[in-house]
Amino acid sequence: MRSGVTGFILLMAVMSAALGACAASGNDTSDATHSSGTGYYSYLGNIDYSSDMAALVWEQVPGEDEGIFGIQYREVTDINGLTAQTEIPVCLYFYSSSARGAQSLTAGVEDLAQTLVGKVLIVAIDGVAEDAVSTAYEVGGYPEFVLIADDARVSTFSGYDYEVWGIDDVTLWMTDNGYEPDISMLER
Repeated sequence: MRSGVTGFILLMAVMSAALGACAASGNDTSDATHSSGTGYYSYLGNIDYSSDMAALVWEQVPGEDEGIFGIQYREVTDINGLTAQTEIPVCLYFYSSSARGAQSLTAGVEDLAQTLVGKVLIVAIDGVAEDAVSTAYEVGGYPEFVLIADDARVSTFSGYDYEVWGIDDVTLWMTDNGYEPDISMLER
């Protein structure tokens, strides 16, 4: 899998440069913004960076000038409702806050969430603190990613199944499941 990831990274770099040139010329290829009218938002609460279960959403950054967007952590108030809705697929990212390297992986997951705006909603879940949710999804270890679409489990990426892996492997897994990241979102 690692050699495929290296090729994928090179492809993404070329695509990023091309898309960056497109954006710099004024041809913005994406209009992904937050809409409070979006149905899945009814399962989300306030921005809360200390929540054990939060959706990583692309929104106007509070306190910044109009038009400054970024990934915000919105508390999930109804995980069952969120995973049952069919408006947007959901990727549950189970992690353990006490695990070594959890923060650096989460930074990569934030980037992935930004590149999948409007395609997949990523939800970060501290699996130890939210043990009932981890049990319900039969999480075998941390980190683990569970992709849900149309109220059904589509695929699982279990980090503990690999000796060496990184966020690029998760990105490739997401792409293999039909959700192509838009790298130009990282330039915003």
